[in-house]
Amino acid sequence: MILVFLSGFLTFGQDYAKGKQLFNTHCAACHKMDKKLVGPALNTIVARQGEEWTKEWIYNNNALRDSGDAYAIQIWEEYNKAAMPGYQFLKDEELNDIVEYLAQWQTKKDEAAAAASAPAAPVAGGGTVVVAQSEPSSWLYLLLAVALIMSLVGLYALHKGLQAIVKITTRGQSTNLYLMKKLNMDQDNVEQEFDEMIEGEVQKRTDRKIKHFKKSVNKRLKGL
Repeated sequence: MILVFLSGFLTFGQDYAKGKQLFNTHCAACHKMDKKLVGPALNTIVARQGEEWTKEWIYNNNALRDSGDAYAIQIWEEYNKAAMPGYQFLKDEELNDIVEYLAQWQTKKDEAAAAASAPAAPVAGGGTVVVAQSEPSSWLYLLLAVALIMSLVGLYALHKGLQAIVKITTRGQSTNLYLMKKLNMDQDNVEQEFDEMIEGEVQKRTDRKIKHFKKSVNKRLKGL
C-alpha cells in the first residue's frame, strides 16, 4: 500500500504542462517530438530507455556517455559526435516534468486525433442534438431598422408622386372638357385646332430662320 501511495504521489507531482513549457524553452531548438532535427525525435525515448535514463541524459549527457552507456554513445556517433549540452541547473522536479511531457506526448496526440475524428455522441432517448446558435448582433438589428425606414420613406414618396400624377392628369382632362364645352368643340376639332396651331408656329419659325439665313448670305456676298 505504501508503494502504491508513493507511486501515485510521484505521478501526481509530474506536470505535463510545465514539462511542455520547459521543453519549448530548453529543448525545442534541437529536438522535435516526431521527427529528426539537430538531434533525434523524442516521442519514443522514454518508452525505449525509461524515465531515469532520460533524466540522466538530459541532466548530463556527457557524463552518461563517459560512463560507457551504449545508447548514449550510439546517438552521439549517429549525429556526427555533436555533444548535447548538460542541464545541471534544472531542478529534479523540472526534470520529472520534462520526462512526463516526453512520455505522454504521443498518447495525448493520439487521443486528440481520435476525439477530433469521432462522431458526435447521440442524445439519450434517441433525441436530436440541438446546436446552440449565437444571438444576432445589435448592429444587425440596427441595419434592418434603417433599411425598413428607408423602404417606408421610398413607398411614401412613390405614393405621393402617383397622387400628383393622377391629380395633374385629372385636372388636364377637366380643363380640356371645360374648353371643349366652352368653345362648343368635340375631341376631333380640338386635336385639329392643336395640329394647325403647331403647324402655323413651325411655319413661322421656319420662315424667320430662312429670312435670317438669306440676310446672312447677302452680307457675306457684299463683303466679297
